[in-house]
Amino acid sequence: MALTAIWDTAYHIAIRRGKRPKAEMKKVNSRLNNVDLVVVRDSTKMFEMDGGHHDIEKTIEGEYSVDGSPSFSAILHSDSSDFAVGSDEPKILGGIGVHPSPLSYILYGVLACYANALAIQCSLKGLRLRRLKVKGTLSYDVGPMLTETVSPLIKGLKIEVDADKKIEEIVNLAKERCPGVYAIDHAIKTEIVQVKVSPKTI
Repeated sequence: MALTAIWDTAYHIAIRRGKRPKAEMKKVNSRLNNVDLVVVRDSTKMFEMDGGHHDIEKTIEGEYSVDGSPSFSAILHSDSSDFAVGSDEPKILGGIGVHPSPLSYILYGVLACYANALAIQCSLKGLRLRRLKVKGTLSYDVGPMLTETVSPLIKGLKIEVDADKKIEEIVNLAKERCPGVYAIDHAIKTEIVQVKVSPKTI
């Protein structure tokens, strides 16, 4: 079944269940689980016209501070805003430990990405959620960062889902559709190069 057909099915299921959104200023409120199904429908049609693909590149440029906290800072851009974020290494690694660690941001990003993927899949099936919480536990070993030990630094990630509906099948489907989880589950080719040597600034 095409994704557009899935969307149409989800929308009509929601209507049959008495969940048709109220009109506001002659515009239908199409949000279900905080997901705009009209936008999802339009995006799905566009993706299908490109063989089911829609490639995106995201770039973040940050700066390491040789003194003070945060030790690393950057500006993150959304569709409508800019946000300044900072991180510190924990004290056990010589950091100041005031701001969240870089791995905390990784864990947060994966959890946020997965929660949104799960909400999207529930919405496509016309299932309204009243509560959705996710808890992530990242197990890692920082010993190899400071020693000659050769060992995996990341040992595993466990995500626990708490919802008001039984959604086990959708939980597994969302795992397959979540870029954040994919990044953790698969070896992604990473290229690191020095592009220039900048002069010291006073």
